[in-house]
Amino acid sequence: MNIPEIFAFSFEVLENRRLRSSLTILMVVVGAGLLVAADGTSEGFNVYLHDEFRQIGANILVVRPQSSKVEVVYDIIERMAKVQGVSEVVPYIQQAVLATSKGREQIILVMGLDHSKLPLLYPSISIEAGTFVSNTDTAGILLGNGVAYSSEEGRVFTDVGQTVRLKYTTFEEQRPVTMERTFVVRGVLKPVGGGVIPLDSMAFISKSAADAFFDRGGSFDGIYVLTESPSLNEEVQRRMTRSFGEDFTVTSPKTLVGMIQSINTNIGIFMQIVSFIALVVASVGIVTTLHTSVMERIREIGLLKALGFKNRLILTLFLNEATIIGTVGGTIGIFFGVGLAQFISVFFGKAWSLGGLLRVSIIPVFSFDNFVSTLILCVFLSMASGLYPAWKASKLDPVISLRHE
Repeated sequence: MNIPEIFAFSFEVLENRRLRSSLTILMVVVGAGLLVAADGTSEGFNVYLHDEFRQIGANILVVRPQSSKVEVVYDIIERMAKVQGVSEVVPYIQQAVLATSKGREQIILVMGLDHSKLPLLYPSISIEAGTFVSNTDTAGILLGNGVAYSSEEGRVFTDVGQTVRLKYTTFEEQRPVTMERTFVVRGVLKPVGGGVIPLDSMAFISKSAADAFFDRGGSFDGIYVLTESPSLNEEVQRRMTRSFGEDFTVTSPKTLVGMIQSINTNIGIFMQIVSFIALVVASVGIVTTLHTSVMERIREIGLLKALGFKNRLILTLFLNEATIIGTVGGTIGIFFGVGLAQFISVFFGKAWSLGGLLRVSIIPVFSFDNFVSTLILCVFLSMASGLYPAWKASKLDPVISLRHE
């Protein structure tokens, strides 16, 4: 028999046992699909993470108090500004509020800081309409593009020169108190995309306005520290940790990326282990399927040997069935994995869209090498699983096989 005849014979055998073969192939499809989806989603998340943190300046450190008992006051800010390697310190106040305009509402994150430093903190930021808010302006507000121009009916939420009312709830003597204030829109930012750093869903006011409206009493929520060069980040971070480490945490975008990537890598490894286990289970299914096939075809095997089929050819025939199962299952599994990754991306984005403040959009990233390695793994495991049943079939005695009932 030549190679095309061997494949035709193997396909015919599998087709005659269609249900059993289909279920075995399905197990391979699931394992391969999980493997492809895990790799694609993990790589897509890494790309998304880098894109998101590129919105922040490369020479930035973020300083936050370790507990609510620690206050970020001007004395601390001045001391941090004197640390060697520090070029700028930008204290900020932030608060989630309910914004109302023209009878429509949405939750936004409001940040109070020096607007002249915004381009240093977020290099991708730029004005679409209006201007930044000056430090002495206690009534102006700068809106992210998603805040100003988002509405369910396609109308703008508000625009430059119009007013927006901000509202939040605080507690005084354990009683909820609602604080409200109206601001005038001075400017609207160009869209930059919202995600881990939801600039499009944020609004910015002056430090003095934030201090008064959020009743901070001269205290800030944190400090952006700009270093003289990105290469000095780690050294400045160590110096500040030595000086303020007991009361403050000092982090950098690079550190955050590393931490999140580490978590993502561990999750990816776990998913790959689960996928591999699924493929091992599929391999057990292949062993069972082919072993059962051998038991059912003993007389057929005896007849083939009586017609002159060598042991090596019988081995090849059964091993080829395992190869077909692995190839078909792996190929379908790749397409299934791509679709599964896309579904996970959509579901993950919806699940992590929190009141418009955080929108996660992960686009899976696949590589041809990943597809090839997955297919090779499926074929290899299938052939390894079919080796014993194929060997057993090749060793059957033709005389005994022909007498088998």
